[in-house]
Amino acid sequence: MEKFLSNYDEQVTPRLKWVTDTQLEQIHYASLEVLERTGVEVQHPGALALLKDAGCKVQDKRVWIPGWLVDECIRLAPKRVAVANRLGERVMPLEKNRVYYGTGSDLPFTIDMATKTRRSTTKQDVVEAVKVMDALPNYDFIMSYAIASETNPTVSDLHQFEAMTLNTGKPIIFTAHNAENTEALILMAAACVGGVDNLKQNPYIILYTEPISPLVHTMDGVGKMFKCFDYNVPVVYTPGILAGATTPVTKAGSIVQMNAESLAGVVMAQLYKKGAPIIIGGGATPMDMKTTATLYGSPETSMNYAIMTQLAQWYGLPNFTEAGCVNSPVPDIQAGVEASVSILMNQLEGGNLVHDVGYLEGGKTGYLPFLVICDDIIDMVRYMGRGTRTTPDHLAVDCIDDVGPAGNFMGHDHTFKYFREEIWNPRYFIRYRWEQWEAKGMKKSMDIAMDKVKEVLEKHEPAALPAGAAEEMQAIIKRRETECG
Repeated sequence: MEKFLSNYDEQVTPRLKWVTDTQLEQIHYASLEVLERTGVEVQHPGALALLKDAGCKVQDKRVWIPGWLVDECIRLAPKRVAVANRLGERVMPLEKNRVYYGTGSDLPFTIDMATKTRRSTTKQDVVEAVKVMDALPNYDFIMSYAIASETNPTVSDLHQFEAMTLNTGKPIIFTAHNAENTEALILMAAACVGGVDNLKQNPYIILYTEPISPLVHTMDGVGKMFKCFDYNVPVVYTPGILAGATTPVTKAGSIVQMNAESLAGVVMAQLYKKGAPIIIGGGATPMDMKTTATLYGSPETSMNYAIMTQLAQWYGLPNFTEAGCVNSPVPDIQAGVEASVSILMNQLEGGNLVHDVGYLEGGKTGYLPFLVICDDIIDMVRYMGRGTRTTPDHLAVDCIDDVGPAGNFMGHDHTFKYFREEIWNPRYFIRYRWEQWEAKGMKKSMDIAMDKVKEVLEKHEPAALPAGAAEEMQAIIKRRETECG
């Protein structure tokens, strides 16, 4: 009978739409009003010249950007950015509703697995975190998760990049101190893929840089972005804000200002190079008015990201968003709730680059076993995101008829055919009955996660670098140390 159905409509994957298209238009027009009426400060001379030549009003470092220019630059910006891994495989196409997860960068502290104490991070912490993320299947891209704090501070970003590249073949999002270090990092990446031309063809790195809210585009922030476009390296150019401190306290007001800052970045990018691969979005967290803490794990943050992802999709641009970053200082029940809710929302929204997974203490502290727990959370929400099929075989009417009243489905062929795909199977969450759990040593999920970290650090081997690449990276670092004095 089903073969004769007409006008059949099946929603396989669930979706989350937080606001209407009319509300998105309101946000867009309000953002244009900010750019036209208030303007932005641009500290990069080259960007100022480009903006003036394009028809913007420029007075000293203040720039007023007309709406027609914003709309034109949105049209010029690529709707799709393809990102490769270090092996040259194009594994991460940034397109609407393709969701990829990774950690964030530059955590100043970690909880030491051996001592259980909180301490400053080092280059070795970058090595270990990246190796863990390389081994876990649900981390699609890598950020440093730590700071190489004991290295020369003028080139600590280069040391972090070296540690990442040596220990993963996955795509990397990096941070850099300035434009000169950005170019050095790009040359380090090129050494790992057979040269600059190969990197331009299949970039496996993405720069993260940002304006300073409210409405300031710095010399370094813009300079780093332009340097990447010279090499066809994609750039995340997004504000990181504190609502009530660096933006209005209202959610809509925060989004309007952040969007205006991102759109100014799109304009500068496209004026510098038509088709420059830019990614918008941002860190949309409120500030706790009692403690001044950054509320990564708050419901307001997830609500803001829902709208900002919709807005990026409305523009047709790739976006950078956030989930799995919690305010709890330790991986407890609060951390699990905050991480799960935000990761699920992002999966249903269809954001592209979902970063900061596994952050504790509002983005100050990391703990490697928590990364393992978050890998299971991501796997769970990805399973939920695949949705529910309602094909004739999935509706199982024939199977129900075969078994009949008072029967049992365990031995039916239909169960064997589908149980692996229809029942999610976690790697680290515990599902034993009490007696089974006792027999297996009564380990908690975090104990199992810690065992996984130890196993990875002992046994996991990342994809090898080409011959001479490690030495070339070292030479670039030493050269930059000499240039910086």
